[in-house]
This record gives sequence, structure tokens and C-alpha cells, in this order.
Amino acid sequence: MTPPNSYVPLPAVFVETVAAAVPGLAESLDGEAPVSIRFNPYKPGIGTTAGCSSPVPWTESGEACYLAGRPVFTADPVFHGGAYYVQEAGSMFVGWLLRRALRQTDAAVPKVLDLCAAPGGKTTHIASIVGPRAVVVANEVIRPRAKILVENVQKWGSGNVAVTSNDPADFGNRLPGFFDVVVADVPCSGEGMFRKDYGARAEWSPENVQLCAARQRRIVSDAWDALRPGGTLIYSTCTFNAEEDERNVRWIADSLGGAVTEYGEVPGEIVPGVCGGGAAGWHFYPHRVRSEGFFAAAIQKSDGPASSAKKNKTAGTLIPLGRKDRDEAARWIDPEKGIERFAAGPGGMSYGFSEPMHDTVSALLGGRFGLLYSGVQLGEMIRGALKPSHALALYHGLNREAAAVAPLSEEAAMEYLRKGSSAALLPADAFAGGLNLATCREVALGWVKRIGNRYNNLYPSAWRVLHY
Repeated sequence: MTPPNSYVPLPAVFVETVAAAVPGLAESLDGEAPVSIRFNPYKPGIGTTAGCSSPVPWTESGEACYLAGRPVFTADPVFHGGAYYVQEAGSMFVGWLLRRALRQTDAAVPKVLDLCAAPGGKTTHIASIVGPRAVVVANEVIRPRAKILVENVQKWGSGNVAVTSNDPADFGNRLPGFFDVVVADVPCSGEGMFRKDYGARAEWSPENVQLCAARQRRIVSDAWDALRPGGTLIYSTCTFNAEEDERNVRWIADSLGGAVTEYGEVPGEIVPGVCGGGAAGWHFYPHRVRSEGFFAAAIQKSDGPASSAKKNKTAGTLIPLGRKDRDEAARWIDPEKGIERFAAGPGGMSYGFSEPMHDTVSALLGGRFGLLYSGVQLGEMIRGALKPSHALALYHGLNREAAAVAPLSEEAAMEYLRKGSSAALLPADAFAGGLNLATCREVALGWVKRIGNRYNNLYPSAWRVLHY
């Protein structure tokens, strides 16, 4: 392959140290990156399988696949409707670990903290695995990235995620012993990005590796108390070096109190990590498996006394909807999808929650967490009628009998997503009078309101698709 003009060679120290210990690694980092997608099980049978070449070996049947090439995803309407997520295959191994960690828990309704969650690949994967009545708290400390996380959570439409933007220490201090599983895909030196991001090569240095390793230990240490005794920490990076991988895993287990879990045989040619003569996770090397490069480990926390979260009586609480508003909200929800509680939230919005999610959101508000999104945002109640939010359109449990459904062609759907007004592609008579749910290949895209011979495209301006 002829390097592009922006080509940056691998750092010499990296080649002489990290890559030298793994024959074939350096050469693979100038190869072509694989492309993989993961389907949304809450929207079954509606994602595209066109171009799927083979399944991702460490995922469940029909859950994810590699593509033969890289299509223009932004030109596919159902991509914007959350029918699938473009995710690096190695990072899907977190789901493999999570399934096994959940088998070890005795929690009737598991609670999972995704500690460093943006942009949302692992969050949406976790939300798919745990089921609609379980609870996922997805945290991202950097606010602009947290907004992207909220968008992807809404598109996925699972209804079982709360998004926060807090320092990891807040969870350890304010919600001790609250979570059954903590997933920490910690910020790293990014050696697994070397194949597709030459900027990562330019920024790499041994000193940065040490800084990253120290920061990773701090993040995990700060959040460790949020994990209940006997619970599991899933630790991961997109890097290859032992400082950020095996040695940190051994440090977590030895210093914080836990045991590295092996889970028996793993699929494919995933390479076990070893440190101090003991197991310390798994490596995804690009010359061994179809992955950019990834590392993950599972550490089960030692048994011990569980602490109780401190209650703050002055913090905000959820306010239940009155009977009429509750009945109106329930009209928009499929009763089989697990929404049991309806409450008023910030900004005059109404929300729907499962019982476990309602309790979790109450705990987050009581702990003064920076709550950005939770459950299902239903919309605004105006004189007893719900003005539905865009998030409700994308929720998999939307009652499609609550409003007219307007199936759109691929071309019309893209015109809708760019908020265009071509009468040829998107005529007014494509919609019934009043509110319509715009769909493509049965995937919900958003709302349209027809008024007489015209209509209002209610797709969020901030999500407008400008280039495809």
C-alpha cells in the first residue's frame, strides 16, 4: 500500500519496544482496517445486512458482522434511525465479557456503570445485552462528548440508559456498592489507532504511556467503591503496551482487592495477557484477529462489607405525573415494553421509566449527579396533550397507533433528514393530516406535522444530515 502524503511512520521507540515483543504487529499497522457493524436488537429485522462478509466471532449469532467494504453510512437513512452502530470489532469483546459477568451476579435486575462512555458504542451494546428492565448509567466527564453520547443513546432507543457527566470519584463517593458491573474503557495512548489515525502516531511517546497508565489507575481507583463486593470490573484500552494493559490489571487486582477472571476458552486467535505469572486479560492484535487493536480484562471485586449511599434530602426528585397526564403519556407507549412510571423532569419534559430505572434516576438526583438524559424522554405536556419529543419517535416501545405512520422511500428519507423541502421527493400528500411518524424500511426517523397543504419537518436541526 502506497502511504498517503500525510503518512507518519511508526514511532521508533514503539517499534523497538512494544512491537518488537509481538512479531508481526508493526507490519500489520500499515494494513487496511476492517469495518464492522452491530445491529440493534430492539429494532429487529430492519437493519441492512448488505455487504456483510462474516460474523464477528466473539458476538452472538446475528449480533454483528464485518463488511466487505466501507459504505457511506451517512447516506443510509436507517443508520440515523439507530438500526445499527458502526463499532470496532475488538471493542465488542466487552459484550462477551459482560455476558459472563452477568452470569456470576445474583442481581435480579443488574445495574451497569459505563464509566468512560462517549461516543456510545459500548453503552448501546451494554443496553442491548442487559435487557430493557435493567439499568445502564453511561458517564462521560467531557460535556461536548457527553452530548454526542446522549444523541446515540436516543437513536438506539432502548429506554434503559441514564447519561451523566461527572468525575469518576463522584460514583465511588456518592453511590458506594451501587453497581453490579463497572465498565471502564479508559483513555489511553491509542496504539490501536495507529492504523487509521496517523495523528495518534505523531502524539505517541513513552512519557505519554506512563501518564496514561497513571491516569487509568486513578480513574479506576476513584470509581472502585461504586462496584459492589463480588461485582465485576471490565477494564479495556485500545492500546498494546503492558504498562496500560497487563500491569494495570495486576495493580487493580492487587492494590484495590480483586481477582482476574479468565472465563475459560475465548474465541478466535485472541492472545491471553500474562503478568507476574498470572492471567491479566486478552490482547487483540491486528495480525491475529480482524481488529484495530484492543485489550480487555475482567476483575471480580473481593467480597466485603457493602456501604450505603448517602442521601441528600435537599436534592431534586422526580415528580409523578397526575392521573390525566399519566394516561396521556401511557397512550404513546407499548405497555409490553417495560415503562411503568411517568414523571416530570427538567425543562417541563415528561419521562417514562421502568421501576428500576426510576429508582436509579432518583438516586442520581439525590446524589446531585449531572444528569443529562434518562429513560425515555416523552415530550412536553401542554394542556393535557403530549407534544412528543424526537427521542420518543426513536424509542423502540413507541405505540405506533398513537400517530399516523408515513413510510418514506430512501430518497425521500434523506430529504427529510437534511430538512429539505423538495416537493418532488417529499410532497405534502405523503403525510396524513396532523402528526406523522416518518419511517424508512420500518425504522422510525422522526416526526412531521401536516397542516393543510403544507407540513413542518420536526427533525432536530442540530442532527440535520448535511453531507452524504
